[in-house]
Amino acid sequence: MTVGLLYNKKKKESVHYVRLLKEAILEIGRRESRDGETWNVIDSADYKQESLLHSADLLISIGGDGTFLKTAAIAIQRDLPVLGFHLGTLGLLTEFDKNDLEKTVLRLVKGEYIIEERMTLTVAVEDQSGTRLFEKTAINDCVLSRGTLSKVAYINLYINQAFVDTYPCDGIIVSTQTGSTAYSLSAGGPIVEPGNDVIVITPICAHYTDGRSIIARSTSKIEMDLCRPHHQMFLTADGYENFQIPAKAKVVCSKGSKKVRIIRIDPPNFYEALRKKASERRERIHNEE
Repeated sequence: MTVGLLYNKKKKESVHYVRLLKEAILEIGRRESRDGETWNVIDSADYKQESLLHSADLLISIGGDGTFLKTAAIAIQRDLPVLGFHLGTLGLLTEFDKNDLEKTVLRLVKGEYIIEERMTLTVAVEDQSGTRLFEKTAINDCVLSRGTLSKVAYINLYINQAFVDTYPCDGIIVSTQTGSTAYSLSAGGPIVEPGNDVIVITPICAHYTDGRSIIARSTSKIEMDLCRPHHQMFLTADGYENFQIPAKAKVVCSKGSKKVRIIRIDPPNFYEALRKKASERRERIHNEE
């Protein structure tokens, strides 16, 4: 079994923790592995992404939810499971605390875990002929938003080719249930419990009182275009891609063919984890004042 480790190499704490994690995997793997299976570790600091992807059997993310998303985006290319360690700040995707290192590795080596699957979104930009100018798989969300200096955007929304409304707003977020607790939540969107495959559509700063979120079936096809195509608009996927929308092009979102496979050992209660994360955030803000 080959484990790939991904982390922010610029953070000293991450580098130190990775060293401890490597030692634990090799030692516990040697001592506790089933059927004489050999456990190996490869480090993203030493391998290019492509080599790591094709050599690993599972990936471990060390850091926050942002690092986990980057790791998961790599993992889904080969349907690899992902385990997430957080380094102090509780994450909704990173189940394991750095203090649980040896216990977590032991359970992993013994195969005492389950795989939780989460849906993704296929996000695309198409021109008038239907040619795809941009395509990406998103785990959390995609965001269609105006440029920094642009005026209010007027975005037409369609679900399964049925016109829903024209939204005067700063943008629209289309998210999975995983992304419902990210940007969508900050924009007033609903919280969706994991296990419910849906697509959440949330306007950003809608300029009228009926600009509420919509929860659509996961099989729905979401399309957005600009009522005033001269406006400068951008599409981002999971906050890492940025594509400027050409005039008269449209954004198309649908359920992705790939799923994120998350390793869970003692799955936390979703609502308890959400409450703790909110509490930690409030405490951090208070301490910074």
